[in-house]
Amino acid sequence: MDARISHVRTFRECLLAIKIDKHSRARVRADERGVTFATRDGSKTCAASVNFRAEVFASYACDDRGFGGRHDETCAFEVNLTSLIDVLGAFAARDGDGDARLRWPNREGAVSLELSSARATGERDFKQCIYSEIAPEASNDGDERGEELSFRDEANAFMLPTATLKEIVDDLEWPASDVQIDVDVGALRFSGYGAGIGDLKIDVDTEGGRLTEFTCRQASTSRYKYRFLKSATTVGASFLGASAGGSDENVTMTRVAISNTGFLKIVHLLHLSRSVSFGSTGGLNELMVPVTFILCPILSDGEMMDDGESEEV
Repeated sequence: MDARISHVRTFRECLLAIKIDKHSRARVRADERGVTFATRDGSKTCAASVNFRAEVFASYACDDRGFGGRHDETCAFEVNLTSLIDVLGAFAARDGDGDARLRWPNREGAVSLELSSARATGERDFKQCIYSEIAPEASNDGDERGEELSFRDEANAFMLPTATLKEIVDDLEWPASDVQIDVDVGALRFSGYGAGIGDLKIDVDTEGGRLTEFTCRQASTSRYKYRFLKSATTVGASFLGASAGGSDENVTMTRVAISNTGFLKIVHLLHLSRSVSFGSTGGLNELMVPVTFILCPILSDGEMMDDGESEEV
């Protein structure tokens, strides 16, 4: 794999969005169509991934034959996501000076990143190169990486500005409980209950509000761990565009879907470059990067929430 990255800062922020915990390890898969970084938490109940299509890079090439010319070498490896994000942080400080080059494997089998830049200083050009290598992580024998969380049989879905969803989840932090999502025909509610504190219910207007899509094929009630919802909505401020109520056509959108078994799928449609919009030629522009989270539901314990005060957005 050999890719040149023009938008280093936002590339790094896309990876930062899928960092579920401090010691996240990413599974990287590459082919001629692009490269995907995927990770999940230790309990295997929350999975996240970001897909960079070949078109989002300044240049991109992938050859599964490797250095030895053998087709039996799969273009897949695991890397410490925190280390990769930290290294990209040094490159992001020089974003715009040149394209960062991401390659795997080098002769030592490591992931290499480099950025070369040149500046005119009068008598001669000043050249500089930042270079780094990251050794791939060894797969644990007992870790079945092939058994990734999957999402199928979509029952309900809605789309809204990413900033709005983040605001809802942030508001639900104070009950310090799991979050319940109720979907019915013409009704969408997020709620949380805190013992000794009370409950908070947020009703979302499904008609003429901030939703750009709302589909309910069957009424559903499902609950999810707050910390995973928090991780799934922690998107960099540079992606949020205008405020939740603004009219900026560059505003980032998020689609949320619930399966008929309660699995939750959250897809943020992020832009590597904020200078292009949804209204550009060809519809969704070529620099769009989907960041996907899949959350397992919490099994119902049969308890009902008490009625409480509702907040409408």
